[in-house]
Amino acid sequence: MSIRGAGKLFQTREPDFEAEVAKIAALVFPNTQFQLLFQTIGSGHAALVLPKAQFQLLSEKIGSDNLCITFKAKHFSENFKLRFFPKIRILTLSGYYNQGMAHLIYIPDNNYNWLNGRGYEITSPDSIGEKFELLANKLYPFLQEFYF
Repeated sequence: MSIRGAGKLFQTREPDFEAEVAKIAALVFPNTQFQLLFQTIGSGHAALVLPKAQFQLLSEKIGSDNLCITFKAKHFSENFKLRFFPKIRILTLSGYYNQGMAHLIYIPDNNYNWLNGRGYEITSPDSIGEKFELLANKLYPFLQEFYF
């Protein structure tokens, strides 16, 4: 099955999409129940997580039909956000760790870049690093099926 764009995904109400995303998250966070909030986002949202130079180079290509999923848990520190930019083939995961906010920028083939909330490159955070990297590996191919 192939769906192009987040807008079409929400219009067609694919029944298995939300369930499958929840199952993938449960593989990485088995003891946490999440409420999933879906929205279509534009290129401006990429500026929140991509380094300035990279955003400036890619902003016109990003487009406006991107996907954002907020995973809300009981405690705010367990919340995280996924952003998928299919035109530039980038998935980002943002969440809290002991030093603030961390953003994983995932490009297919296990290419991980970590940034802190200020946009500086960091090493993989101890508390969420491995979990987010595993989640990116599982979610990207699934999302790719719907967009490509």
